Amino acid sequence: MAKVLLQVNIHTLRIANVDTGSAVAIGNNHFYDWQTFSKANNGLGRLAGDRNSLADVALRVDDPDLQDTLFPEWPTEPALRKLLE
Repeated sequence: MAKVLLQVNIHTLRIANVDTGSAVAIGNNHFYDWQTFSKANNGLGRLAGDRNSLADVALRVDDPDLQDTLFPEWPTEPALRKLLE
């Protein structure tokens, strides 16, 4: 998947990169209860060269933390406790 490059120009202000949790604020701004969440899982290795391919690939991610599971769309607290038991 190709990385999308974005550049924003506002008069003489140039924004070359917008990352997770970024904000562009001009003037009087109040960020009440502003929260960002970010999660990345990475793997090692690469496949390079002409006409190379992977056959019968099996991938696995061990991700034991709870960061992914505590977003508001998940069940309410009593139901969440049952899931964690």
